[in-house]
Amino acid sequence: MKAIKLFFAVMMMLAIYLAGCAKAEEPREGFVLEVKDESILVAQNITMERYNELKDVSSEALIDQGGLDLIWLTYEKAADFKKGDQVQFWLDGDVRESYPAQADARKIEHK
Repeated sequence: MKAIKLFFAVMMMLAIYLAGCAKAEEPREGFVLEVKDESILVAQNITMERYNELKDVSSEALIDQGGLDLIWLTYEKAADFKKGDQVQFWLDGDVRESYPAQADARKIEHK
């Protein structure tokens, strides 16, 4: 009986240790291209200069032309953002592979 209790105690300590060592997700960042209902289209991995080149192109045209790292983020506070905002965001779950990619955002903030 003592061996079983010791085993469970060691396993709990190991689980706590591993959870503490888990790397926190790094925030991603980009520029808001479009806001719809509870979704935000973000262009990732671009500079301010590149955004300024793209800002007058419709999001549909940018999607059609391809070549950008775009992601639709579902976020209930999407209305807090507008086209042109530079944002940081953290994902809640996996990225659905499509073009543009799709994901749920746990948090989005202005940069």
